[in-house]
Order: sequence, then C-alpha cells, then structure tokens
Amino acid sequence: MFNPKIVFAFFALFVAITYAKPNDLHVIGGPKNLQGDDLKDAENTLQNSLNKLAAGDGPNYKIEEIISASRQVVSGSLYKIKAKLVGNDSSTKVCDVKIWSQPWLENGIEVTFECDGEEKVVKKHSA
Repeated sequence: MFNPKIVFAFFALFVAITYAKPNDLHVIGGPKNLQGDDLKDAENTLQNSLNKLAAGDGPNYKIEEIISASRQVVSGSLYKIKAKLVGNDSSTKVCDVKIWSQPWLENGIEVTFECDGEEKVVKKHSA
C-alpha cells in the first residue's frame, strides 16, 4: 500500500524539521538572523554608513549596541538592524535601520532610520 522508502523519507523530513534550530531553517532568499562574525559584519556595515552620512548632511549617530540584525539578498543586500544609537544630544534611541546596498549604482546605498519618537529618515550614499 505505502512504499517504505517514501514513508521513511517523510519521517526523516518530519524529524529534521521538528528538531531543527530556528537558524537552520533559513529560507534561500529570505532574511537570515545574524550572529557571530555575520553580526559583526552588520555592525561594520552600519558603522560605515553612519560615517558616510555624518561626513555629509547627517544624521549623526554613534552605535551604542546592536540588538539584532538580519541580512537578505534582494537586488543587492538588505540589512535590517535594530540598534541603540546615540545622537548629537547624547540621548540614546532604539532605531530600526535598513541598509539596502546596490553598489553598482551611483549612491547605491540607501539607509532608512526609524527611531522611537522621530520621523522616518531616508538617506543615500555611495559605497
């Protein structure tokens, strides 16, 4: 009635999904939660964007802490970072920062800041 090989394959798949850690279930093309060296790369990417924007017309923030980060490949690279950022007035804000990098374009890096109690800010800079 049932092919034993197919039954075993479904059972193995069920066990793999049941006992997999959340990061093991990364969907190709979907966002990947970052940790370790990948999280450090996200922090470096954010710091680079903050430096570029501060050299222009801002905003001017310093990183206090990275709370979480993910990366997704979408016509370039999209980082989504939740961080505590320190503004010019020394106040700390929790911000959701999106860094969409399309380095083949002029000013191909778009940075979006959504900080508690502030309006959304979108800026672009070169790679």
